[in-house]
Amino acid sequence: MPKKVKRLTATILCTLLLLTLCSSFLQAYAFTNISSTTTGISISGGNGSVICAVAGYQTFVTKCSIKASLQQYKNGSWVTIATWQQSFGTFHGSLTGTAAITKGYDYRTQAIYTATSAAMTESFTTYSGVKHY
Repeated sequence: MPKKVKRLTATILCTLLLLTLCSSFLQAYAFTNISSTTTGISISGGNGSVICAVAGYQTFVTKCSIKASLQQYKNGSWVTIATWQQSFGTFHGSLTGTAAITKGYDYRTQAIYTATSAAMTESFTTYSGVKHY
């Protein structure tokens, strides 16, 4: 095999190897800002409480926020009865809020989590389990 063909083959193989490694690296470190969330609801003494927490990846998330709503299932749909919102100048935060509720209904928490890095802002909506009061 001539030297030029060997050199070209080696260059192509090295380039393919490098592209494969870079692709794997980029997939492993895709910019997903939110690493974990907690969304809960507690009912006690005629009050419903939302319990929410968010954590972004500490290495690149610079701020995050939580918007939490206490929802009641009424007439076949979920209705928001109270909302709380808080922003944090760091990669993590938590939020609680309490509102009076009425007996005979199902309740849940809806939470919208946002985490911001230099590259992007990511939002994620989730729900707690349902509790009856």
